[in-house]
Amino acid sequence: MKTLPDLSAINKDIYERYYLYISKNIVIRVQKVNDAYELERKANEGELIHNGETIQITKEEFDELKKLAKQHILRYSYQIQESPRIVLRIYQGDYEGLKRIEVNFNNIEESQSFTPLDWFGKEITDTTLAQDGKLLQLTKEEFQKLLL
Repeated sequence: MKTLPDLSAINKDIYERYYLYISKNIVIRVQKVNDAYELERKANEGELIHNGETIQITKEEFDELKKLAKQHILRYSYQIQESPRIVLRIYQGDYEGLKRIEVNFNNIEESQSFTPLDWFGKEITDTTLAQDGKLLQLTKEEFQKLLL
């Protein structure tokens, strides 16, 4: 990734994610996003199509459920642009050093006509670095090699 834009005027969302179940197409996790607590199920239905269900839970439910998790991810997220939605994710803890840009499109046509901004780094959509659930499958050594 090249030089990041100035983030000082952009609100930062703090994600604390704990993974309860991960398979090839389904992820179930609990997360704290700032002061909100959620239980989330995400399903991959195709190369660029992801669906999910989220329910709000209490802090107490979050605290109990996260004890069942074997893995977690901490990251900061900055929404850079609304349409298409561009979010910069900066990882902490075990994944420190990873900075990932996520672009969410309204439709396939929008994705096909998109030109990355000049500060974007290399394309990682089809790599293990593209999704949090896939990151968790890496050893520390494998992760470090992919960062280079």
